[in-house]
Amino acid sequence: MAAWEAVRLIKQLGLHPRRTVRVVLWTNEESGLAGGRAYAQAHKAELKDFVLAMESDNGVFTPRGVFAAGGDSTLIPSLRAVIAPLARIGVTTVTPGESEADVSPMFALGVPVGSLDVDASKYFWYHHTQADTPDKLDPRAVAMCVATLAVVGYGSAW
Repeated sequence: MAAWEAVRLIKQLGLHPRRTVRVVLWTNEESGLAGGRAYAQAHKAELKDFVLAMESDNGVFTPRGVFAAGGDSTLIPSLRAVIAPLARIGVTTVTPGESEADVSPMFALGVPVGSLDVDASKYFWYHHTQADTPDKLDPRAVAMCVATLAVVGYGSAW
């Protein structure tokens, strides 16, 4: 939902990125990555034009920055410049990392990838339990994740 809200925010602010920003809802990550694999195959011919595939799979806790992998030597410095305006909310780091699961099929085909770096200290308190419900979310942390996704999405598409 944070990704949907990020795109809504970009639109609400009247911003018009030069490139397409897509939100994709994946299926089957936990048992085979069928959604990520199918998407990569269905868009294989287009992947050379993808600038970044971003995943948010670590919860919507207070964001610290982003993880990034792949691409050329400009990926990390470019993302640092993109997130610079977020320093005032504590989003300051771009850390080289590995691909998250759902975007890994695109990463394997050469697409640079990113993911939110969040304070995941509470992640396993509710993860994959019946208690994993929206009432556990901190609205401010969610809004900060939305802002981070919107800035990275728009900044990467500019």
